[in-house]
Amino acid sequence: MNIGIFTDTFFPQISGVATSIKTMEKELTKRGHNVYIFTTSDPQADLVAEDGKVFRFSSIPFVFFPERRIAIAGTQKVAHLIKRLEIDVIHTHTEFSMGLIGKKMAKKFHLPVLHTYHTMYEDYLHYIGKGKLITQGVVQRLSRAFCESMDTVIVPTEKVQSSLRRYGVT
Repeated sequence: MNIGIFTDTFFPQISGVATSIKTMEKELTKRGHNVYIFTTSDPQADLVAEDGKVFRFSSIPFVFFPERRIAIAGTQKVAHLIKRLEIDVIHTHTEFSMGLIGKKMAKKFHLPVLHTYHTMYEDYLHYIGKGKLITQGVVQRLSRAFCESMDTVIVPTEKVQSSLRRYGVT
């Protein structure tokens, strides 16, 4: 199977999401699958080592978390790669730029799309306008809408599962 993983966070960035994706990529590859990472640009990335497996797209630092990046272009390039690599399934690991692109491409090419919901955004609201700019209700509605548009949602912990159920995700 040819699997396209879409993420805004990947090595050399250090995070649980990047580690989870790398572990998943390694295990799926051991089982005979071809795994391709679609992610944001990173000035520290080793493009030579990534060649043919990791595809990076122009990005800028995210305004509230400058250590994270948001893609600003790449839809046409992604569409070309999905056809060339004969992607069978799309797996998103972000609800932001690359996740939205992955979701759009799954719809365009009639591919199954699954999502791993990693981050409890409610726990970070105080960093954005001291919790007044984006409320828990907004996080819940946006998370529910994103997850409900997926064929399958994977959760890494019982806490995430309980939260998504509380948000109304079925």
